[in-house]
Formats: sequence, structure tokens, C-alpha cells
Amino acid sequence: MSKTKLSQAISAAWSRCALSMGQGVFADASDMDQVTVRRGISGPSLPSSENLLNSLAADPTALNEVLSLYGLTATPKDSGEISDMDLITSLSGAVAEYLRRMADGRRCHIDDGALASLFRPIIPQMQAIVDADNSRRGVAAMPAQRGK
Repeated sequence: MSKTKLSQAISAAWSRCALSMGQGVFADASDMDQVTVRRGISGPSLPSSENLLNSLAADPTALNEVLSLYGLTATPKDSGEISDMDLITSLSGAVAEYLRRMADGRRCHIDDGALASLFRPIIPQMQAIVDADNSRRGVAAMPAQRGK
């Protein structure tokens, strides 16, 4: 990954966050001053590692925008209490909606958006089950697979 491409991705994520939250709110939520935010949005330089992680924690979508450059996605380690029946219901509903949207044999960007909104809350719950099994078996977390 080139420094320029990474800087552009961070700039785009910070710009979106600053527009949606307001630059001051984004800076406060990221534990930075507004000058640092402005430099990250407009400049070709990369923010320090602590500013980068703090800023991306203010908006998890921003973190995933940058991680997607590396073929990765972040999921919360703690998904809270998992209700198996609620998870099964959510999975069943998501599968039914997926099938409905694939009735024409194609998935478009509109379908992707609708499906993503169904999948986002389910993924951490499923990951919690995998993590619990890994912990029980004494298996270290699996390293992320890089996209090809």
C-alpha cells in the first residue's frame, strides 16, 4: 500500500466523518484538535498512529473504509449478550431477504446496501461464538486473510 493511497483513504474517511458529525465534534470524539483534523483532511501527510486510531474509533465505518484497502474488516470484540434465538431469527431474516433480492439473479448496489444493514449487527454476534470456541480450545485468534 502506498503512502499516498493510504493518506487519500484516511482523508476521505475523515472528511465524511467531519461532514456528518461536524468537524469540532469529530475532533473531540477523536481526542484531537481541529487543526490536526484539517491537516489530515487536506494534507498529503499521514496522521500519527494514536490520532489515526482515535479518529477511526470515533466512527467504526471510517476504520473499515481504511482497513478495506488491506482486505480486512474490524468487528467489535464484545458483542454483548448473545441471544441464540435472536441471532437465529436475524440470520433467518437476512437469508430470506437475500433470497428475495436475488430473485432476478443479480445483486446490485442497492441490494448490497440493504443486505449490509442486515449483516452488520449479526457479524459480531457470530464472531463472538467463534471466539468463544477458540478460547475453549485454546486456539489463538486466526490471522486475517489478505485479499488477492
